[in-house]
Order: sequence, then C-alpha cells, then structure tokens
Amino acid sequence: MIQEEIAAHIRALLTASADADSEGILNATLAIDTLKKERNDEIKGHLKHYLDNRSYQKALAFIEG
Repeated sequence: MIQEEIAAHIRALLTASADADSEGILNATLAIDTLKKERNDEIKGHLKHYLDNRSYQKALAFIEG
C-alpha cells in the first residue's frame, strides 16, 4: 500500500534530519517525490495536500491515524 511506503520514507527523512544526515535527507525526499510523481493517482485527500505542501510530520500523523 502506498501509504506504508510513504510513511517509511517520512520516518527515514525524520531520522536523517535528527542525525543531520544530508545524504539521507536528500534520498528520503527524492523517494517521496518519486512516489508522488509515479503514483499520484493513488494519493487522495488530506494526504495529497500534506505531501504537496511538504508537511511530512502531518502526513505521517494522518497515515498513522
């Protein structure tokens, strides 16, 4: 499911940010952007809004319920 993939990449991004790992931040951000581009039709509503605005913590909270 795409939400699980997005959540995994957001968690990786948050971990990389906490560790000041610039390569990890770049990789996670690119992975999220790629998922948005390639599978945009599977992303709906609030999640799409959060991702479009790069509100990754809100997106993760939304996915996790």
